[in-house]
Amino acid sequence: MRAALIGAGKIAETGHLPGYAHAGVEIAALCDRNPAGLSRLGDRFAVERRYVDWRAMIADGGFDVVSICTPPAMHCEMTTTCLAHGYHVLVEKPMAVTLAECDEMIAAAESSNRMLMVAHNQRFRLQHVAARQVLDSGRLGRPRRVHAVFAHGGPERWTPSGAWYFDRATSGHGVLIDLGYHKIDLLRWLLGQEITEIHSLGATFEKPTSLDDTAAVVMRFDGGVIGTLQASWAHHPDVVDSVTVDCERGSLFVPSNPSEPLQIVDPDGTRSAVSCGKDDPGWSAGVRAFVEAIRSHQPSPVAGKEGRATLAAVLRAYGADAF
Repeated sequence: MRAALIGAGKIAETGHLPGYAHAGVEIAALCDRNPAGLSRLGDRFAVERRYVDWRAMIADGGFDVVSICTPPAMHCEMTTTCLAHGYHVLVEKPMAVTLAECDEMIAAAESSNRMLMVAHNQRFRLQHVAARQVLDSGRLGRPRRVHAVFAHGGPERWTPSGAWYFDRATSGHGVLIDLGYHKIDLLRWLLGQEITEIHSLGATFEKPTSLDDTAAVVMRFDGGVIGTLQASWAHHPDVVDSVTVDCERGSLFVPSNPSEPLQIVDPDGTRSAVSCGKDDPGWSAGVRAFVEAIRSHQPSPVAGKEGRATLAAVLRAYGADAF
């Protein structure tokens, strides 16, 4: 199997390129409009074919799968074009900026008979896999309340090209469609429940944008769980990336540090730890799952309908009539 990537930014560097390498996939081509970034990653990962025009790369071909690691406003056109050329597609989250675009991408995958996967990388974090297993086991009884936090100092601290996050034309919205999207999707997956009601409050405290850099969310799930979420690009100094699930017979806590075990607290206060193993660096497990699904002719690990459902919840939180 051979892969091509559109976008040579941080997520390609830390997730997609290492993920393909771990899966034994050759990187056949790399594209980015920034020649400096293209050269740096091309040299680091020994990619000979390099492009600044993604359409030219797709037309030249010579690969089987394409990762799309660009701002969300570009996802729909790139995805549908790649699928029409017969390539399987792994597209970064959010899969698009409108539900109509999501529908177009899903239809293109169906008509081309090629796999479309949305890179919901938090589903593949070993802590979260272990948390899902605990909840599914019934040990704690039915979930009642969930609380998630994802906050850090902003995308510009994570990647030099992060300014596009602050532009509505390229990102669609603010922190809720970035960090909040991750946790909304994770909660849907952890609980196995869909969101029926969601509301948010947003504010802009420090970033150079009219979009929200901080948001608080309340939500209700179809299984009766109520939840809260906090997301921020204005949190200092460290990253907070945690989940708490309160259940009938105790609670489950997923800490921010991926090397730490889960914590289970029983009703009598007894605490126990659940070891999860060590995550792959750079969130590459989702890329490997994509490759393995293609090789074994299995369904997409995160199908387009999953990306659409999460985006619908985010848009509804922003006040759009997305359901």
